[in-house]
Amino acid sequence: MKRILSLITLLAFTHGLVSAAGPAAPAEQSANGFELRVPAPGPDVIADDILQQAIDKVAAAGGGVVLLGAGDFKLSRHADDETVIIKSNITLRGQGYATHLYFDPKTPPNDLRYFPIRIGSAKVPAHNVVIEHLRYTGHDKAIGGGSIMGFNARLDEPESLLLSCDNVTVRNCWIYDAKQAVGCTKAATSMYLVKRVISAEEAKAAAEPEKVRKGYFDEDRMATQFKNWQVHHNYIETCGNKAIELAECNGGLIADNHIVDVIDGPQVIFGSRNVQIKDNVVYFKRTGINVSEGSHHIRVSGNHVEPMPEVRQGAVLPCLFFRTEPLPLHSKVHDVVVTGNIFRNQHTTPKCTLHFVTRPEALSCVYEGITFTGNVFDGDAYLLDPRMPGLTTIRDIIFADNVCEGDVHSESQSKMKSSHVLVRGNMMRNASTCIIKASGWIWSGNTHVNGTVEVAKDAEASIIRDNVTAAPITDHGKDTVSTGNLVMKKSKD
Repeated sequence: MKRILSLITLLAFTHGLVSAAGPAAPAEQSANGFELRVPAPGPDVIADDILQQAIDKVAAAGGGVVLLGAGDFKLSRHADDETVIIKSNITLRGQGYATHLYFDPKTPPNDLRYFPIRIGSAKVPAHNVVIEHLRYTGHDKAIGGGSIMGFNARLDEPESLLLSCDNVTVRNCWIYDAKQAVGCTKAATSMYLVKRVISAEEAKAAAEPEKVRKGYFDEDRMATQFKNWQVHHNYIETCGNKAIELAECNGGLIADNHIVDVIDGPQVIFGSRNVQIKDNVVYFKRTGINVSEGSHHIRVSGNHVEPMPEVRQGAVLPCLFFRTEPLPLHSKVHDVVVTGNIFRNQHTTPKCTLHFVTRPEALSCVYEGITFTGNVFDGDAYLLDPRMPGLTTIRDIIFADNVCEGDVHSESQSKMKSSHVLVRGNMMRNASTCIIKASGWIWSGNTHVNGTVEVAKDAEASIIRDNVTAAPITDHGKDTVSTGNLVMKKSKD
């Protein structure tokens, strides 16, 4: 008898309905929690209230599944900055590509950031959220580039900066034309207000010594970072800044996403840590994978990253980008492992696969403890900052066992500080002379199949040893240690 009653209860709750015609039938509870089925109202109906009522009902029952039917769910713009708020313990599940949530493309342009589907509100976080098996279109470009977001948690009110949204998963979705497909963030420092960047006068005041330490790296902010964000197995297309962004996140996974025709690829920023970016395919228009502003203990592995074919030929367009934000801060990006990736840039003149940039607004940035191993750099790797080299330091860098189709570029010590940089065991396939401008670098065991090495006159105390080159090494430097290098004999083919 108990098994029969359980079966009746299960059938009752799995057939709960929310429709445009009226309220849902009462959802029933089973051993599996709550499930509320929501038929698609179609393109002629605004689905805002239908979705929110279903989410509220399941959340009030303690959580469960809001199961969306196949068809159209059209969303409108509200007076505040979100349409629908996902609450704690909610799984929003569709029927795959057939379930289409989209922002009304007839919405008038508005330059303020807007969240059609927001994970939590600006003040109230949401935990234990899953969004899966559905299609979302932001229509950002159709609206005129109005910063229409995807599935995002942003806690940007002052009273919410020490809160977080934890255990959030977005998977098996198709996400189109959103300014940012998936992300979590807070206002980065006191220099950012809710809707705008502060004025130059406020920025100058915020850069005073006693204030510059305030921000995302305060101990209380670090203790309340977002936790356990997982974004995987999604198809993301025509999105903007950035395709996926984890900001102030401790513990995250960005994996197995196919990211195409986006402005920028995945990004970790504002002190994010313990995040893996792995096995993604990224085709971008401006930057590929970004490791930014205070991020540390990051692993980048198994990705294929390259610019779209139609990009500007003269643009830099780095596949892997280490950088700061336009904030007057002393920053550090450290303890990053980059392994087993393919970074390919044959579309542009700089052919930039790896790049470091400290913004002119920053006070300084140190990039340290970074290992590049077992990658294919199908283009040039720039171990330097061409924009503000005087603000940049790179140190404790291992660049080893990579296949390099281009050159590895360095900068003189007088322009940019660098120390303890080891370039070891790489297969250098470019038919050119690789010029070492930096001082104190160790260039060891590399094979220059078609080229050779030159030590520039500004370089001091470099160690050049056990390399194999196609032509003799030229040394114009000071106090260079050169030993065990060999010139290959040409084979008789």
